[in-house]
Amino acid sequence: MTQESTTAQELFARILEVIEFPDNRSDVQNRLMHETLVLACHEGLKGTRHGFGNLSSQVDSLCKQHHIKPQDTVAIHLMRRHSNSVAPILHNDLLYDCRALALFISAVFNTSIPSFLVGKIPTEGRHTANIQIANYKYIRCTVQSWDDKYIKVNVLNQECGEEEVLIDYINTPEHIDLSYIRKILCEGMQLNLLDCNVTRKRIVPRIIVVEPDFLVDISSIANCFEDYGHHPLLFTVNRLQARTATAATLLGNFAGTALDDIINNPNYNINETLKANFRNKALDFATCTDFRSDVFKKDGTEQAQNIQDIVEELFKGYDRNKAILEPSFVCESLGIQGRVDLMTTDFRLLVEQKSGKNFYIANNRFNNHGSKHLEKHYVQVLLYFGILQYNFNRSTRSTNIHLLYSKYPLPDGLLEVESLQSLMMEAIKFRNQVVATEYWIGDNDFAKLIPHFTPSTLQLNHCNQHFFQQWILPRLTETLAPLHTLTPLEKAYFSRMMRFVVKEQIISKVGYQEGAGSSNADLWNMPLAGKIESGNIYTGLTITHKEQSTAYSGYDSITLAVPKQSEDFLPNFRRGDMVYLYAYRKNEMPDIRKAFLFRGTLQEIHTDTVVVRLSDGQQNPDLLVGDQFAIEHSSSDIGCTTAIQGLHTFVTATKERKDLLLGQRPPQRNAEIQLSQSYNPTYDDVILRAKQATDYFLLIGPPGTGKTSMALQYLVREHEGKNILLLSYTNRAVDEICGMLADNDIPFLRLSKEYSCDPRFTDNLLTNAVKTNPTLEHIRQTIDSSRIIVSTTASLATHTAIFSIKHFELAIIDEASQILEPNIVGLLAAHNEGEQVIDKFILIGDHKQLPAVVQQDNNESAADSPLLEEIHLPNCANSLFERLILTERAAGRTDFVGTLRKQGRMHPDIAAFPNTYFYEREQLECVPLAHQTEPNLPYNEPSEDKTDDFLKAHRMVFIPSKSCRKPYISEKVNTEEARIVADLVRRLYRQMGTTFDAQKSIGIIVPYRNQIAMIRKELEQLRLPAIEKISIDTVERYQGSQRDVIIYSFTIQNRFQLEFLTANTFVEDGKPIDRKLNVAITRARKQLILTGNEATLRQNFLFSELIDYIDQRGGRTTI
Repeated sequence: MTQESTTAQELFARILEVIEFPDNRSDVQNRLMHETLVLACHEGLKGTRHGFGNLSSQVDSLCKQHHIKPQDTVAIHLMRRHSNSVAPILHNDLLYDCRALALFISAVFNTSIPSFLVGKIPTEGRHTANIQIANYKYIRCTVQSWDDKYIKVNVLNQECGEEEVLIDYINTPEHIDLSYIRKILCEGMQLNLLDCNVTRKRIVPRIIVVEPDFLVDISSIANCFEDYGHHPLLFTVNRLQARTATAATLLGNFAGTALDDIINNPNYNINETLKANFRNKALDFATCTDFRSDVFKKDGTEQAQNIQDIVEELFKGYDRNKAILEPSFVCESLGIQGRVDLMTTDFRLLVEQKSGKNFYIANNRFNNHGSKHLEKHYVQVLLYFGILQYNFNRSTRSTNIHLLYSKYPLPDGLLEVESLQSLMMEAIKFRNQVVATEYWIGDNDFAKLIPHFTPSTLQLNHCNQHFFQQWILPRLTETLAPLHTLTPLEKAYFSRMMRFVVKEQIISKVGYQEGAGSSNADLWNMPLAGKIESGNIYTGLTITHKEQSTAYSGYDSITLAVPKQSEDFLPNFRRGDMVYLYAYRKNEMPDIRKAFLFRGTLQEIHTDTVVVRLSDGQQNPDLLVGDQFAIEHSSSDIGCTTAIQGLHTFVTATKERKDLLLGQRPPQRNAEIQLSQSYNPTYDDVILRAKQATDYFLLIGPPGTGKTSMALQYLVREHEGKNILLLSYTNRAVDEICGMLADNDIPFLRLSKEYSCDPRFTDNLLTNAVKTNPTLEHIRQTIDSSRIIVSTTASLATHTAIFSIKHFELAIIDEASQILEPNIVGLLAAHNEGEQVIDKFILIGDHKQLPAVVQQDNNESAADSPLLEEIHLPNCANSLFERLILTERAAGRTDFVGTLRKQGRMHPDIAAFPNTYFYEREQLECVPLAHQTEPNLPYNEPSEDKTDDFLKAHRMVFIPSKSCRKPYISEKVNTEEARIVADLVRRLYRQMGTTFDAQKSIGIIVPYRNQIAMIRKELEQLRLPAIEKISIDTVERYQGSQRDVIIYSFTIQNRFQLEFLTANTFVEDGKPIDRKLNVAITRARKQLILTGNEATLRQNFLFSELIDYIDQRGGRTTI
């Protein structure tokens, strides 16, 4: 039987489970249908370019691809909508849904509906011909086809008896021009049709929004409305340009803080704002080239006074107690998101502040719209109002919109804004063109666009030529000219990486496959049950405490009580995560689109409480009220933006550095350099070769080889007196580096947010290091005197201004195998005034452990370029570390690659398997440390039974688990294995006695977070307080950790789950290297115990080999 037909049979069997479910549990039955539909879509779209987007678009694509009948397509979409709900469903409707799902699976897998379903599902579908669209205000649909007048669409968000509906986009109301849509339409594209009328059975929308799940920041749209035009490519140009601190941007940050402080404190003191602003923006102040403290203080004082006067005037007509600072909104209807400077909770007032010059106010002139607003600011507030209109049904008559120009006193400093619909429509048009361009870039060769990146293309309007020539053109030329002088290899690299980065962002916004990873659109597309199962929402929270962190901050520390959640709920949140906090009414579902969103950072997480530090405190504690609250993840485009900026930095770097990174010149070394001292015979040779390298060195650090505690320490010591940049991918790894430095009394400065940093190292943060003396001189002196700067790569990418005042002789990047090329090449190629700011770099990693997380599949991320394959870049998902290792091997060079081969973690009996299957090339050896030479496990308590005897005798154990799948339990949970794990922990804990340490003795690894909660529940029943702090986590979270005993619960019981478990597998020297399995095995020091469903696991070669390996050594048993 083929793999595909087996999968189809599995999915058909799930339909039977739905039909024969013993209890009338619509929530369980709908969830089973939903999961089955997701699996069918995943299989059907595997290896295609249509696997991203929400579930409705995937279903629609497959229905069209497999020529499913129109009436059946309607039924399948109705089934999809039902499966998203927990609402009760009539039995007959359930059977109709099962029929639709069976037809879908049959078509996708090209196989017949099995006999065991025949007779259990209706032979005919439900009658849908007369079902009419109920809500013409908001229609979500997918494009089927189009011509010069009409678009044929399939309605997705509501019941409709017709498969295809006709959209008239030419005969639109109010002289709205939607004709531009024709140029950007694509088959399968999702549209939102807003405020529709029906004329002669044709739908005429007032607004069309393309790919509405792709939210665009309102400020990014507004910033493209320049006097010289707003070409869609300007959106990309703005992301290519590096952000530099100027006196104007610093004044803008100060003015924004001043508005918050003035609202929050009636007894406002400008000095407090100046101090806080200076401390929080320390690096920007230190690197700003046109900053003059006397001018800044004078301008800041004037703006603060203007703001005070305007606020006093403003709140003569509005309730100041209802003022809310910087609420965020997401608007799926319009495909936009944003954060408003100031509003009132009754929606009567909306204010956006601007601190810069306004030509029209300064010259007492009017713009083309008959007002004194700058057009980009006008666009911004109109889009904000659009959110109020479509999220909250507010009308222009009920909300007053103002622009606050804080550079100018009253009356010009406060301008009222009228709702200008023509400009609003132009803004939506621009947003649509930008999104269509992003999708085009994600699917096509970016090199085809490069010829269009010229100032003349962008200059659509005949604006003030003198101003454009003097101020705008030089910067545009500086950004765009280098793109036209790239070598063929540089162009191929830049273009492919641009496409890769943009595609990753598209998927992060709209999703790839539901349940695999997460996307921003999950906030409104994922059913609440799915959010709860994945741990991506807290619900039913109540505020127990509100606190001000400073006298001027407003109430910004919010403590919330967490009610008892479902048994398998496990929050997918970590300290330091950016989140949305919002209120919702009891007996209603939380909907992030219908609330004021407070952005913040998770400061503390406990079982029964969470603490959120709001980004913007509120002056009135009564604003933070509601029946109950929810917390969900917030997202940002900063990762994509910094990657694009980094790629531009790379292509504008020195030829020498570009050639080095692209393998066009060999790295150099100075063989005369010697070590200053001997450190350790195991490390001396590799440390010497790393020191002799003058361009780069690659250090392979397999598990347990001391790459951070020993090798990194020695490298730092050996470069005494040099400026060193120490980077890593995760904050946890940076904490480890900081710990190593602190333990060895090596001073350092860290770039990080406070809540992403271990509390032990917060005094080393730049913002805290300058707290006692917040002066410009002290900031610069602190940075200058700090020889070692520590950061994550992501944090440094947002603080590249440091390169303008500090040169680094060496950069060492740990976890380099987890960092994608676009996220590192810009840092390594950073330059200042034509000179590289990093002389040499050392990459430390292990490409056989888990790589960077990539949402595109291998087909999507393949380089598909002979030029790139020649430099050993077959796939954009590979790390720079891996590519440079391949480059050195292909060149036959050994001077620039070192491998740490002495591992001090695994006992030889455990190390033998990964040595044979994963590290045959490296051939790891034991140090040996004391525990690696112990003949017996240190279990000295009398045995309870034969199982105890068995555990004492074997260091590698496999325990087969029985099948225990139940329809009402998630497939990401295995109750039988949870029982086995708990029993193992009980036995091991008793054997370890007083030597047991929850942080060191036992670790439990699982593939799914849901299994964590199930195991935790079983452990709680043991009533042993000492084991409560045992770490239970996923393989990804365990990378970099170790325990004396590792218990790995494979959890899976279905063949299709093997794909997830083995997704990080590659081939080296003809052998498969399963990175996830490698990490799981190599966490263990003294003993490794595995439990899993043998029948399922044996369908994978490596898992079968592992079971046989353990079995041949007598390590197989049952509990």
